[in-house]
Amino acid sequence: MAGSQRTFCRICEAYCGVVVELDGQRVASIRADRDHPVSQGYACVKGLGLGELHEDPDRVNHPLKRIGDRFEPISWAQALEEIGAKVRALRGEHGPRSLAMYQGNPTYFSFQNVLYSSAFLEALHSPNLFASHSVDTNNKFHVSTELFGLSLVHPIPDLEHTRFFLCLGSNPMISQMSVIQVARPMEKLEAIVARGGRVVIVDPRRTETAHRVGQYVAIRPGTDAYLLMSMLHVVVHERHVDLGPTEAVASGVDALVRVAAPWTPERAAGVTGIAAATIRELANAFAEAQGAALYMSTGVNMGPFGSLAYWIVQGLHLVTGNLDRRGGLLVPEGAFDALTLARWLGLGTFDAHRTLDGRWHRVAGAFPLEALPEEIASDHPERIRALFVSAGNPVHAMPDGARLGRALERLELVVSIDLYRNETARYAHYVLPATDMLERSDFNVSHQVLQVVPHAQYTPAVVAPLHERREEWRIYSDLALACGASPIGRSACNLLPHLNRWLRPFGELGPDHVLALLLRWGRKVTLADLRKAPGGVLLPPTRPGSFLGHRVATADGKVHLGVPALIADAARLDALEAELSRDDVLRVIGRRERRTHNSWMHNTRHLRQPASNTALLHPEDAAARGITEGDLVDIVGGAGRMQLPVRLTEDVRRGVVVVPHGWGHDTAPGLTQASALGGGNINTVLPGGVAHMDPVSGQAIMLAHVVEVTRATA
Repeated sequence: MAGSQRTFCRICEAYCGVVVELDGQRVASIRADRDHPVSQGYACVKGLGLGELHEDPDRVNHPLKRIGDRFEPISWAQALEEIGAKVRALRGEHGPRSLAMYQGNPTYFSFQNVLYSSAFLEALHSPNLFASHSVDTNNKFHVSTELFGLSLVHPIPDLEHTRFFLCLGSNPMISQMSVIQVARPMEKLEAIVARGGRVVIVDPRRTETAHRVGQYVAIRPGTDAYLLMSMLHVVVHERHVDLGPTEAVASGVDALVRVAAPWTPERAAGVTGIAAATIRELANAFAEAQGAALYMSTGVNMGPFGSLAYWIVQGLHLVTGNLDRRGGLLVPEGAFDALTLARWLGLGTFDAHRTLDGRWHRVAGAFPLEALPEEIASDHPERIRALFVSAGNPVHAMPDGARLGRALERLELVVSIDLYRNETARYAHYVLPATDMLERSDFNVSHQVLQVVPHAQYTPAVVAPLHERREEWRIYSDLALACGASPIGRSACNLLPHLNRWLRPFGELGPDHVLALLLRWGRKVTLADLRKAPGGVLLPPTRPGSFLGHRVATADGKVHLGVPALIADAARLDALEAELSRDDVLRVIGRRERRTHNSWMHNTRHLRQPASNTALLHPEDAAARGITEGDLVDIVGGAGRMQLPVRLTEDVRRGVVVVPHGWGHDTAPGLTQASALGGGNINTVLPGGVAHMDPVSGQAIMLAHVVEVTRATA
C-alpha cells in the first residue's frame, strides 16, 4: 500500500523536514517537506538519500562475531550472552575502569542513543566515556563550562535581526553551520545584507559562502585567535568601551582586558596577514552595529587556539553588549528547560574524573579521544580492556588513527554498534546492527538549546527495522542486563531495563515515555501535541534579556571571564607568533563537500560522489614546486604521507593546501562503495598525541599543521 509520512533528517544540525513516500514497507522516494515550519521545502542531497542508506546491501543486518579473519552471523541471544559474560569477567577482575565507550557524531542526533548509551556506561560505573566532540568542538564545551557553568550553553546568533555578522572558519552554504540549529542559512545571511546590514567571511579560502554573500577577508591558517584578540584590544583599549555593564553580569573582566593589551592591530597584522586598518575597521564596525554577532566553527575549533578563540568571542560580545541582546547572541530555552535539568542531574559540568595519568579531565562528560590510545596501552592495572563503539569510526576520524588501531588490537573486547563495518569495526570482536533514522522514533533533543527558530518535532519510526536491526534503546537495555549493570544512576534509563523485565508482558517503557515526561514537565508542548503535528510546531521566540542574571549556571550567577587556564594559555600566542607568521611553508586546512558527510555517508551511491578528493593549491605555490593542474602530489605530514590529485585555484590563500576530510576507505571491510573510491584520508598524515592537543580542552589540533607538497614521482 502506498502512502507518505513526514519526518526529519538527522544527518546535521539543520534537521530539515522531509516526506518519505512509501510502497508498503519499502521506501519509494524522499522529498523535502514544503510545509515544514522551519526548513520550508529545503533538504540537501544527503537527506534525500536516506532511502538508499536504509536499503544499502552493505548494511550490518545481523549480529556478527569475528572468528579468525572473518565475521560470522550469530543470534542476538548468543551475542548478548557472550558480551555480557566477558564484561562481567573484566569488571570482576580489573574493576569498572577496564570498560570504555566511544560515542560517534551520529550519537548526538538520536534521542535514543543520547539517553541510553551514556546510561549504559554509567550503570557499569565506568567514567571512561570518549566522544567525537573532542575532535571538533571540545573547545566550545570546555569554555562554556568555565564561563557559563554548563557545557550546554552556546549563545547563538540572532540571525533574524543581526546587523553585522562576522563568520570565521565556517562555510554555511555547504555545512549548514555547527553547534547551532539553523535551516536555510544562506537566505538568512543574504537577508542581513538586504536589510542594510553586513556579512564578513574570514577564511584561508574563498569559500562557496564567501562567493555568494558578503565581504571576504583572507587569513593565515590557525591565526583567528590573533584577529579576535586584536579586535578586543581595539574595543577596550582604543575605544575605551564602558565596562560597567559587563562587570555587572561577569567577573574577571579586568583579566580579559589585560590579556588583550599587547595585541594591537599592527602586531596582529603580522601574523594573520590581515591589514591593521582592516582589523581596526572590523572591530569598530562590530562595536557600533545595533546588533552584532561573531560566529566561529570547526575551522577555528580544530586549529591551535580553539579554546582561546571561543573565550574571546564570548568576551567580545559581553563587552560590546551583544550577549543576550536582540541581533547579537541569544540563549534559547527549548521545549523544556534543559539547562535546569542538566544542573539537577549534574550533567554538563566538570567532575573529578581524570585519565589514568591525571593529565586530562572530562569535557561535556567525555575524555579526549586523543587520550584513548594511551589509556589502552598504559601499564596501569586499571587500563582499558574493553571498548564499546557507538555510531563511530574513531580510527578514521582522529589524527594518526593508526595509533588507535594498534591499541585496539590489545583489547580483550571491542563491540561496534553501527550501520556498517567501518575502519574501526575491523578491530571488533562483535558488530551489532543498529537501526537507521527511518527505523526509529526520534526527537531533536540535542539541539533544542541551539535553535535560531525555536521549534519541536517528534517522529515515529517511518518503517519497521529490516532484518535483525534493533533500536538503540533496546540494544543498550539488553546489554545492560547482560552485563550486570546497576539500575541506579542519574538517568531513569538505568532503571528501565530492569523494570521492563517484569513489564514486558504488559508493554515496555522506552524513550517515548521518557520524552513524554520531559515535555510535560516543560509545559510548552506535549508528546500528544507533536503526534498530531508531524511537521513539528513552532515554540515561542527566544527573548533577549532572558539569560544574563537569570539562567547562568555558575554558583554566583555571573559569567566567569577570568579563567586561569585560558589566561595562562594566552602565552602560547607569543610563543607561536613567529612560527605562524611564516610564508615559506604550506599549512593544511580541511573543507566539507556537499556530497559527503564524515565517513559514514561515503557508501551511499545516491550522493554520486567524485572519484577522489582533491587537494587545492594556489597557482603560485604550485609553480614554485613544479606542480601543474591535475598532477598527483605527495602530501607529507608529521604522521605519514598520502597522494592526491591537485587542483589549482586562486580561491586559496598562498601558503595553504586544502584537503577535504573523511575520504580514504581502503581498510574498511564493509564499505564496498566507499572502498572503490580513490582519494585518501588527510588524518593519516596529521600528527597526534599530547603535543598536538589544545592544552586547555584536550581538543585535537587538526588544522594549520605544516606539510610538504611535492609532485609525485611514483
